[in-house]
Amino acid sequence: MGPQAGQLIRRTLMERNGLWNRIFRRNYTDTLLWRKATEMYRQADLSSIAPLEAQLRTPSLRPTLLGEARMATDRQELVRSVVVRRSELVRGQDYFVDGSEGKLLLYAPEENLADGAAKHASNGFFDVDNVPPWDTWVVFSHGILLSWVPPQLIGLAQSGIEVNPECCVRWLD
Repeated sequence: MGPQAGQLIRRTLMERNGLWNRIFRRNYTDTLLWRKATEMYRQADLSSIAPLEAQLRTPSLRPTLLGEARMATDRQELVRSVVVRRSELVRGQDYFVDGSEGKLLLYAPEENLADGAAKHASNGFFDVDNVPPWDTWVVFSHGILLSWVPPQLIGLAQSGIEVNPECCVRWLD
């Protein structure tokens, strides 16, 4: 059901760009296709997204929800605390990640609709609020969270980006 819902979301986004929809500024989230797709996501088997849901989310680094922090300074401090704790955890360990192989991802919490589409399409890489896993967080600045996506997960992250209608997650060019 998840892939079918993703196809409906993509159709909705393509139709949103139609001439009459632009002229009348119709809200695509009010369309029948959009409602049908979101209902399909709700009915989808949630066990299919379990593989990534717990990965890259170290329990000891678990932050409060990024969306619950209302002020930019609170979000910045929340992300900074995760980055500092992660640095403390790996300090002194023989641990190296070649960041040149991954991609940088931008997440704008203020633009988020939290519809769950990206969670399903990315097999749990994004959470229901479109937030990338906190183990990948780098910095929060100017209202944007910067994350690093390992090369093995770029395809799954791309699948989540493609079904995200509000474009609150996108690659850094």
